[in-house]
Amino acid sequence: MTDEIEKPKRGVLIFSTRSYPTFGRSRKPFDEANPPATVLSSPYYWWFMFLRLNKEYKKTCELNGAGKHADIYKDLGNVHAMNFKDWWNEKARLFSEPKKGYRMKVAESLNEIAPFDDEEVLNLVIPLTWSQRSLKKAFTQLVLKRVEKGQRGVSVEKSEAHYRLSGKWHIEALATAYKIYTIKNGIEEGTKLAWADIGIQAKLPMSYAIKKGHDKLNSDVRRTLTILAKRHFDRAQKYINDSASKAFP
Repeated sequence: MTDEIEKPKRGVLIFSTRSYPTFGRSRKPFDEANPPATVLSSPYYWWFMFLRLNKEYKKTCELNGAGKHADIYKDLGNVHAMNFKDWWNEKARLFSEPKKGYRMKVAESLNEIAPFDDEEVLNLVIPLTWSQRSLKKAFTQLVLKRVEKGQRGVSVEKSEAHYRLSGKWHIEALATAYKIYTIKNGIEEGTKLAWADIGIQAKLPMSYAIKKGHDKLNSDVRRTLTILAKRHFDRAQKYINDSASKAFP
């Protein structure tokens, strides 16, 4: 089995996470204001959204690729000129793992035998005179025991994607940080809005503890909301900075 003969089918991409965006078979135009859950649950969507918030990257887009993030722009393009679905369909390959070239098949010549020192593939001789039951038992003993149970694809830690996910992430944290940041940045100049009120607008979980006539309790809740809102805002700034790089978040 060789790379030249057995490359994976073109168009089939492998990602380091199962949380890549999917859009279903609907022919309706992508609704940016109301993306499907299969998009909102993907870190790649939030990578795109935070990149839109990156002011330096926006300047590079306005200069048609010139400026601070010229190198990233060559790959990711103008995120302000297209919706996420169109952008992803065009750029998904940049976030996918390099194709290794191995597929399961019957070797028909010595040229199709895989290297014996390659830890990612196994050459197997199968006697066709055996019963299916015996073959299944032998396959389990010789092959499946070498594959970690539940293993699927490439882990985030071992990703070799050109643009890769780094470390751990939590979708709710990404979404909340984005919401807090956009509310804060959307405040009209000269208008003041307390951090606690930003947290309430963002519907942070603690905001539901606010009750009329409970001044002491509300004071404590607002203090907590202030801390949480600021924390999410700081995270958002980090995500924005990371978005214009090859590793996120």
